[in-house]
Amino acid sequence: MMTSRLSLLPRFRSGTARPAAAAALVTGLSLAAGCSAGDEDPAPSSAPSSSMTTTSPASASETTPPTPQVPAEELAPKLLAVGVTDFESARAAVDAGVRHLFFGTGSDFSMLNGQGDPERSIAALQRRAGEPLRVSVDEEGGMVQRLAELIGTLPAPRDMARTMTPEQVRDMMAEHGRKMAELGFTVDFAPSIDLAGGENIEDNAIGSRSFGSDPQVVARYARAYVEGLLDAGITPVLKHFPGHGHASGDSHTGEVFVPPVEQLKQADLKPFAELLEIPGVEVMMGHVQAPGLNPDEPASVSPATYGLLRKGWEGFGGYQGVVYTDDLTGMRAVTDHYPGAEAVVAALSAGADQGLTAAGEFDLTELINAVTEAIRRGEIAPEQAQRSAERLTPPAQETENPGRG
Repeated sequence: MMTSRLSLLPRFRSGTARPAAAAALVTGLSLAAGCSAGDEDPAPSSAPSSSMTTTSPASASETTPPTPQVPAEELAPKLLAVGVTDFESARAAVDAGVRHLFFGTGSDFSMLNGQGDPERSIAALQRRAGEPLRVSVDEEGGMVQRLAELIGTLPAPRDMARTMTPEQVRDMMAEHGRKMAELGFTVDFAPSIDLAGGENIEDNAIGSRSFGSDPQVVARYARAYVEGLLDAGITPVLKHFPGHGHASGDSHTGEVFVPPVEQLKQADLKPFAELLEIPGVEVMMGHVQAPGLNPDEPASVSPATYGLLRKGWEGFGGYQGVVYTDDLTGMRAVTDHYPGAEAVVAALSAGADQGLTAAGEFDLTELINAVTEAIRRGEIAPEQAQRSAERLTPPAQETENPGRG
């Protein structure tokens, strides 16, 4: 883990109470975005990816990297989605150039619009940034929902598919999404479109978070869910590519394997192939390892896995939108390979558009410095970083709408 000489920003730490005297200490979120769920408040999952080909270390050392249109130090913070705990940590992130704030179980929800002091709200942070912010949360339903006390509960996806029609799911998510937008959210790291590989969360960290084991059922209900969020102006994020439903365990606790890629194409990847065609949908890269694709490293740091997503496979022509990573600082499937800032640099160089840092202890200044230097030396291709930043910038006609990310 790199050590930054500059300590301009607070350190983020998982799940520790913040004494008032420690104003410079920022507490990271206790759970990662989307891939988690060992208890009733599972972690958020999250995964970005870029469409550009990664520059290899050899070629980077032999040639001078091209100068990006935007300086590396300005690009770097835009490639991070940062977990925040309170207004001070959120303000520090915005002042550092971060344009994606993630809310998890450790966050102070009084920052949300209409919940507290208007001068310490998402709207105030939007004004401070001077440009649109992405504001995200893990709001799936069932055991993974953060906003129940504010806007009501959602059934688990498994129960949605068993007891509701797709039309009812769409209407429900449109209403729920409108309430999310009123709070200031623009992105929902949901739904999970992993196939059910077991009934219980202990089986593979998915359980009732899945709509079912049949790819057609999952695609049908997830489409309704996604369309409801889009109706409300919330960006849905499909997870966890290339599929976590048949994983060997929980990526929060260690290395996780899924079936070989050719087997995934016959089942787990089918919902992704169908739903990634929907305009406005984004996707999260998981931390699983698949024989024949990325047997030696997690998908979130695997150029081959981003390549599969971007180029497609038989029956799917590829995806060119925003790709996030699942949490890079609090999940052992990736941190055992790449501690600290190394995971963020590895994910962005592999092809992620935005790396999620939601749990575990991390220093934001260190992360930004590491990404900046990686762009300068070509480990993260400058043109790739530029393209990711462009993908993450809302279209001009949306910049005045705080409800979209």
